[in-house]
Amino acid sequence: MKVVFLSAFALDANASLINALRKKCDVYFFIEALYEISNFIDKRKLDRTITVGTEVEELKRFHDFITLDKTYVVKGTRNINILKKLYISNKINQLVKKINPDVIILDNYMLTYFVSTLEFRNKMLMIVHDPFLHSGENFVIDRYLRKFHFKLIKNKILLNENQKNEFIKHYDFDANNTHTSFLSVYDFLTYHKTAEKFISSKFNILFFGRISPYKGIKYLLDAFVEILAAQSYPDISLTIAGSGDFDFDIEIYKQYPEIVFINQYLYPEDLANLIFQSSVVVCPYTDATQSGVVMSAFAFKKPVIATNVGGLPEMVENHKMGLIIEPKSSEAIVNALLKLYNNRDLLNEMSENIKKTYFYGEKSWDASAKQFMNAMENIK
Repeated sequence: MKVVFLSAFALDANASLINALRKKCDVYFFIEALYEISNFIDKRKLDRTITVGTEVEELKRFHDFITLDKTYVVKGTRNINILKKLYISNKINQLVKKINPDVIILDNYMLTYFVSTLEFRNKMLMIVHDPFLHSGENFVIDRYLRKFHFKLIKNKILLNENQKNEFIKHYDFDANNTHTSFLSVYDFLTYHKTAEKFISSKFNILFFGRISPYKGIKYLLDAFVEILAAQSYPDISLTIAGSGDFDFDIEIYKQYPEIVFINQYLYPEDLANLIFQSSVVVCPYTDATQSGVVMSAFAFKKPVIATNVGGLPEMVENHKMGLIIEPKSSEAIVNALLKLYNNRDLLNEMSENIKKTYFYGEKSWDASAKQFMNAMENIK
């Protein structure tokens, strides 16, 4: 089977999925270089509209991970430049037609691949990363583009099972054309780790990711301040890392030297080292779908404390790879953190469980790719 994968997102999950898929089929990968923080490729270094991956410096480190001579980097432009956007979209489509794929996987509803979407919609499998838009992020343009692509592309694949029935019911889709798979570990991050391995007795708590109201960061901060107030945990720290604007005042939390704020976009090297040096990652979300944060943490075998929302309980098996707690509860976060703080053996057991399940077991990329293959067989 010949597959074209049209992507506008970061390499993260896509690189790992393509690495697994290429063992089962012939995969051609398109990725857009628009904002460097989206996929870590500097478009200013690109001389052509479409550049083969072997000529893109930022991709060379992945030469044994993705097939670079079947990877194409698109020099993107913003949607406001609509004529240029459509010109680029048409050039992409000319190359796609030459490849003549059996199936096209689309992971976005941007204008970059608009022409291909119109021409090849019956061959398409659309990855729906967010079955429902997050609270505080329900933008008009997103709603319009989602509605257009949802109507145009019949076959869709969700990345968690929990929301499938609700998704089908909400949008009145055909269950036979709605498939599921899952995210596995973002092992591309391990290519970026530079920190030397060390053993530390310090209990480092980490939150990372885009700062947004639905992330529930205030619940985590209040929980950590409560732990500090007990004055019984001198070797504990919390790092909040990510770009975006807080929806509450963080000044009162800055008085604590145990709390570190890194309010900026995290490049892969910085993110990899932060995760590597952490003891546990916390996802205190108030709503969610699946989470790349969990898969990034699992790439370094770090247990995760996550709330019982969306597909998170599918990803973090309770008491095996982390802890699942009720959302919007600082008390629940306190209890979970102290449970792991007081039982380092449990932390180590969870790390081993992550390795067995996500690296070699039923949640590996190989298992995820098999479900993608099943969905694509439905399209051929």
